[in-house]
Amino acid sequence: MKVQRAMSVSILLLVLLAPAAAEPDEGTLLRAAHEGRTTDVGRLLESGTDANARNTLGKTALMFAAEEGYEEIVGLLLEKGAYVNAQTKSGCTALSLAAENGQLRVVEQLLHSRADVSIKTRAGETPLFMAARSGVVEILKRLVDAGGDPGARDRHGRTALMAAAENAEPEAVTFLLSRGAVPDAVDRHHASALMFAAAAGHRAVVEALISGGAPLDQRDDLGSTALLWAAELGRVDSTDALLEAGADVNARNNEGWTALFEAAYNGHAEVVEALLARHADTLIKDTAGMAAADYAADRGHPAIASRLRQAGPRQE
Repeated sequence: MKVQRAMSVSILLLVLLAPAAAEPDEGTLLRAAHEGRTTDVGRLLESGTDANARNTLGKTALMFAAEEGYEEIVGLLLEKGAYVNAQTKSGCTALSLAAENGQLRVVEQLLHSRADVSIKTRAGETPLFMAARSGVVEILKRLVDAGGDPGARDRHGRTALMAAAENAEPEAVTFLLSRGAVPDAVDRHHASALMFAAAAGHRAVVEALISGGAPLDQRDDLGSTALLWAAELGRVDSTDALLEAGADVNARNNEGWTALFEAAYNGHAEVVEALLARHADTLIKDTAGMAAADYAADRGHPAIASRLRQAGPRQE
């Protein structure tokens, strides 16, 4: 028994102290593609390394190369049979990653190799949706021309137009509108592209959406308009753009709040002044019987509270 135990201990020590095994060729390929080492990628592929090897997240060498914009490596992988429509565990493809990262030439390569523009991630995002966030109009054009649907929605009901608006991409917004994106589409919470643009504070995007037919006083589930979204976050530029376009300065949400309440509560003095200049009513009370000045005082914004109380009734 003692001899057997001694042998077992010896074997265990040999296993523990043995040098680590060499990195598999598949892992080497993934890393080489990610780092843009074209020569190494070519050598590994020629030696028979699987072009469709994946890491633990399901990511392939083609995906790594695509998102980084390594055109030559993408070409090598495609020539060696890399599956162009492979998906990660989260549902991303090489095309969606290239589109999201603004890699126009790679997008063109992948489309030429029949990449599917309709594949969605687990979040419901198409390559077009992901491209809208990066705002590269030429990529959007290629995807739409290849059949990408501007009206496709993610799992939250958001469209590519909303993604472009939220990320303050005016040229992308204008392009998508020209290709049939619906300006008054809403997500699951009835939020519109104009609301996302107002919250982002990008005047040019707000103006592009209004020019494209986005309704000024569309309301979300809480009854808030784009103006209330802008006021809540202190977005002076989008507040001005909305007011100049004719947004109702005294529109009230389900709690009876106007944009003035949002600005006063959050201490946005510049927005308060912009609203007062457009005759915001300081005497309106919400469903709790409080006025905007009351909230400003309670939230530690005495200067705003004083300004509102001095402003008095609305003057037309």
